[in-house]
Amino acid sequence: MANALNLFLRYFKRPPLDKMIMEDEVSSTNLSRCITITSLFVPITLIIHLYFRYGNFKVGPEEITWLNDLFFINMIMGPVCLFLSLIGFLLKFTRREYSLLSKLLPHLVFFVFASCGALCSIFGQSLDNAIITFMLACVLNAATILIRPLHAAIYFVLIYCFFIYGVTLTQPNQNTVLFNAIDGLCVIAVSFVISWVLWNNNMTRFKQDRLIQSQKQILEYQYEKLCAANQDLEDINASKDQFFSILAHDLRGPLNSALALTTFLEEGVFEEDTDERNRTYNLLQTSLSNSAILLENVLLWSTNQAGILNFKPQILDVKQTLQSSIEVLNIVAAQKNIEIINKVPSQLLISADVDMIHTVFRNLLSNAIKFTPNFGSVEIHAELLNKAVRISVIDYGVGMNSKTLSNLFRIEKKMPGRGTNNESGTGLGLVLCKDFIEKHEGSIVVESKENEGSKFIITLPGRT
Repeated sequence: MANALNLFLRYFKRPPLDKMIMEDEVSSTNLSRCITITSLFVPITLIIHLYFRYGNFKVGPEEITWLNDLFFINMIMGPVCLFLSLIGFLLKFTRREYSLLSKLLPHLVFFVFASCGALCSIFGQSLDNAIITFMLACVLNAATILIRPLHAAIYFVLIYCFFIYGVTLTQPNQNTVLFNAIDGLCVIAVSFVISWVLWNNNMTRFKQDRLIQSQKQILEYQYEKLCAANQDLEDINASKDQFFSILAHDLRGPLNSALALTTFLEEGVFEEDTDERNRTYNLLQTSLSNSAILLENVLLWSTNQAGILNFKPQILDVKQTLQSSIEVLNIVAAQKNIEIINKVPSQLLISADVDMIHTVFRNLLSNAIKFTPNFGSVEIHAELLNKAVRISVIDYGVGMNSKTLSNLFRIEKKMPGRGTNNESGTGLGLVLCKDFIEKHEGSIVVESKENEGSKFIITLPGRT
C-alpha cells in the first residue's frame, strides 16, 4: 500500500525536466499537430457532405435517417474544426505556443474527434453494426496528440462510456450491444497503449534532444573559452618575448657603458684630470644604479607574476612613507638639482603593504625625476576623498603624447624617449605600480601633455 502511494505521489510530483519539456516541446508539438489534423478535416467534412448530398444514388428510408444524422455531424464538425484550426494558427502566428490556451487546445481536439467518431458509429447502428469510425477516431487521437497517460486513460474511459450509452439507445439488438461494448473496450485499450507508448517515446526523445542541445552548448562554450584562453596565452607569450627583448637591450646599454668606463679608469686615461675622473665615476655610478633598479623591478615583477609575493597590509602614514622613498632618491634628484616637495598632510592613513607601496612611490618619483629637466621640481599632493586617499605625483617635465599614454602600462611596449639627461628605462616600473595598486584594490590614472609635465594619480582605500 505504501509503495503504491509513493508511486502515485511521484507521478504527480514531476521532475523539473519533465515539467519543462511538457511546457515547451510537448505544447509546441501538440499545437502543430492540432493545426494539421483540424485543417485537413475541414475539406474532408465538406467532401463527405457534397458526396452524400449530391451523389447520384438511391437510398431507402433507413439510409435517409442515417444521412440526416451524418449531415448533422458534418455541419457541426466542419465549423468546429475550422474554428480550432484558426485558433491554432493564431497561437502559432502570435508565438503564444506555451500559453494556457495552447495547452488546452489538444484536449479540445481530442474530445471533438473522439465524439465525432463515437457519434458516427452510434448513428450508423441503424445500417451497420461496425464501429470503425469510433476506432479510427480513438487511434487518430492516440497516434497524433500527446497527452499524459493518466489524462488519456480518463479521457478514453469517458468517451467509451459515451459510446456505450449511445449504442444502447440506437441498437435494439442486445447481443450486438454486448459485442460493440467488447469491441469498444478493446479499441480504447489499444488506443491507450498506443498513446502511452508514444508519450514515453516522445518524452525520451525530447529529453535526449535537450541533453544533446545542452551538451552542444557546453561544448561551444568550452570551445570559445579554449580559443579565448589560447589567444590570451599567445598574446602573453608574445608580450613576454617582446618585453624580454626590450629588457635585454636596456640592460646591455648601461652594462656596456659601465664596462667601458671601468676600462678607461683601469688604463688611467683620466689620471691627471680630476674633474673628468669624477665625472666618469658619477657616470659609472648612475649606470650601475639604473641596472640595479631595473633588475630589482624585474625580480619584483617575476615574483608577483608567479603569485609568491607576500601581501601583508598594515596601517601606514602616507607622508612618512613617502618621505622614506624621497630620502632614497634624494641623491639621484640632487645630481639634476631637482627639488622633491612633499605637500602631503600629516595623519593621512592608508592600509597597504609597506614594501609594495615603497616600490610604487619609488618608481613614480624616479620616473618624475627622470623626465624633469635640471633645476626643476617634483611635487607630491594627497587628500582624503570619500574614505579613499588620492595621491598625486606631479612633474613639470617633457610630458607625454596620447600614443605614449595609451601604451604606458603595457609590458610589451617600450617607453619611448629618454630622460632629460638621456636616462633610459623599460617602463616596467609603471607596470609594477599598476599591479601593486590594483592588488590594494586601488587605481592609477595619468594626466599629461607634451612639454607641460605629467600627473600620476593613485587612489587607495583610506583608514581613519
